[in-house]
Amino acid sequence: MGYLSCRAESSISTSNSLTPSSSRNSSQKSEKPIKIQQFDYSDLEAATNGFSDQKLLGKGSHGYVYKAVLGGRLVAVKKPSRAQILAPSRPVSLSSSMASYEIANEVDNEIEILSKIQSPGLVNLVGFTNDSRDRLLVVEFMSNGTLYDVIHSGTRPLYWGRRIRLALQTAKAIETLHASNPPVIHRDIKSANVLIDRNYNARLGDFGLAIQGHADDYRLRSTPPAGTMGYLDPCYVTPDNLSTKTDVFSFGILLLEIISGRKAIDVGYSPPSIVDWAVPLIKKGKLMAIYDPRIAPPKDPIVTKQLAVIAAKCVRSCRERRPSMKDVVVWLTGLSKLVPLHSWNGFNNPCLMVETVGRPVETRNSSSNLRSHSVEDGDLDIMSRRDIKNSRRVYSDLGISNNLMDLMACIEEESGFRNVANRVESHSRLSNRFFSSRFVSRKNHEFEGK
Repeated sequence: MGYLSCRAESSISTSNSLTPSSSRNSSQKSEKPIKIQQFDYSDLEAATNGFSDQKLLGKGSHGYVYKAVLGGRLVAVKKPSRAQILAPSRPVSLSSSMASYEIANEVDNEIEILSKIQSPGLVNLVGFTNDSRDRLLVVEFMSNGTLYDVIHSGTRPLYWGRRIRLALQTAKAIETLHASNPPVIHRDIKSANVLIDRNYNARLGDFGLAIQGHADDYRLRSTPPAGTMGYLDPCYVTPDNLSTKTDVFSFGILLLEIISGRKAIDVGYSPPSIVDWAVPLIKKGKLMAIYDPRIAPPKDPIVTKQLAVIAAKCVRSCRERRPSMKDVVVWLTGLSKLVPLHSWNGFNNPCLMVETVGRPVETRNSSSNLRSHSVEDGDLDIMSRRDIKNSRRVYSDLGISNNLMDLMACIEEESGFRNVANRVESHSRLSNRFFSSRFVSRKNHEFEGK
């Protein structure tokens, strides 16, 4: 099912620089200028066989995307849709030239931003055309499609280690934009705008609606709201409501999509909105109900809970109570260290992880411990002490970790979230001194208990 895009006039930034704030240091070396090429329209037309259907990769937010080879390098060429230009999305009274100007503004906006910032987490700009015909963008080629395709395709569903890694990489890309000077607000975070490269890394793309500027910037405060229905922040109803927390909300939708395997808006569910469907279940503690039924949930029940809680925090109705993307990155980094990239999917591996009491880690059929505790909105920052008490030692793919539940309990505390990655790594190094195998046998478990 396609998504309806609500679009308004794009703005071209008037800022002169776009530098990640983390790199602003007088002692650092000056950054190398980003090399952006200018291509002839005829060269790109030839490279795409006249923009033939055989070269067509898909349809983006502002037009069509074609596959091409330029200078021995595989790239993607983005071409504005002629239908979009001739059929204005605004009231009929507007001329086609105004609609064309709107599309051109999106292209110029993407060039403006991507020519000043490049990151391993973004679909970076290679070049563009600058002649009188349609402005064409040349960007890096992503060979594995979009995150939307990966989540919703009928092929083998992803393991949780891979899902959390893709979520973390996307969060890092958004955090990079927000940490820039001036900040960049993407305004169109969705799974269809997250591309997967040949190494299966997530790359954020499509900056046609992005805005860069500080809170008091005139452009930021005068540009009408825009985004994609299903991902659009309900607080973003006027230009004054735009902030980095707008992207945080959209990322929360994307994270719920990764967790559940369902679309942001799906009429097959009641309610069709993924937020209206998932958040009440999370608050009631019915976490298993929101997890993708195609695979078993994460083996560690704490990971299962925390992943859902992070998503619930991001989509809070009060934007001031939503976390920053910096916090989200720290939290997901901690969880990623507890879930291996290549892990058991719960169905085709006979090995089970066991706790010290000799019972399997909760699966979909043994999740009473998770379901017994409701998670009210005000209690999203509180971890059940019963969970800690009943699980002093857990065996996982990291080896044996003492008090791992105590370690993960701090995830709900803001300060604890910031330290969880280092603490998990420390526990992992300690455990590897005693256990080198991936799975801990029950015999080893009984020996350790003596």
